[in-house]
Amino acid sequence: MVTLSVENISYSYRTKYQIVPALKEVNCTLQSGKFYALIGKSGSGKTTFLSLIAGLERPQSGAILVNGKDLKEMNVDQYRRTQASVIYQNFNLFPLMTVQENVMYPLILNKQTKKQAAQEAEEVLKRVGLDSSYWKRLPSMLSGGEQQRVAIARALAIHAELILADEPTGNLDTENSKQIIGLLHQLVQEERCCVLVVTHDMEIKKTADVIYNMDSGRLWEEGV
Repeated sequence: MVTLSVENISYSYRTKYQIVPALKEVNCTLQSGKFYALIGKSGSGKTTFLSLIAGLERPQSGAILVNGKDLKEMNVDQYRRTQASVIYQNFNLFPLMTVQENVMYPLILNKQTKKQAAQEAEEVLKRVGLDSSYWKRLPSMLSGGEQQRVAIARALAIHAELILADEPTGNLDTENSKQIIGLLHQLVQEERCCVLVVTHDMEIKKTADVIYNMDSGRLWEEGV
């Protein structure tokens, strides 16, 4: 179980000529067993927010607490290998690794043997609907929906409690989008994961437990 608390965080980008505020005193709480949608216009700060709670950047003020512990005091590489997994619009698979090797990769980083990692990868690939006929293929041999399933399997393999998805259906057709969102909801229901989806897709908004809106770096919960 995970509780992630965002406490009054702010973040700005510094260019040669100016400082551009991206997030302004953002507060929210994410909990296990819930599906969150984060919506807003391009440039509103959504991807920056995702990067901060994934540990890819640090807030310039405020704090992000994971089960009460400040993220900046944690080993963020270990955090992303064991607790938080990011799923991207462009899938971010290793092009020269097979499907199975892509899923095995974080497990081997976590000191599992190749045999253990291979077995775990096979199990989670089956769970996302990719049988053994897919395991030795390269990502380029898969459709967009299939590649996104591999990315979800990779998150499943490390038993991530927090799944952060940045426009995960942005490159997919309607049918594949429904299937991917269905898989993410399944993780919430069966694994009690916390899933946060950054999206422009209003169909995702309809199925979320909590909807956050972002505009000009400010965040608020819809309906509150």
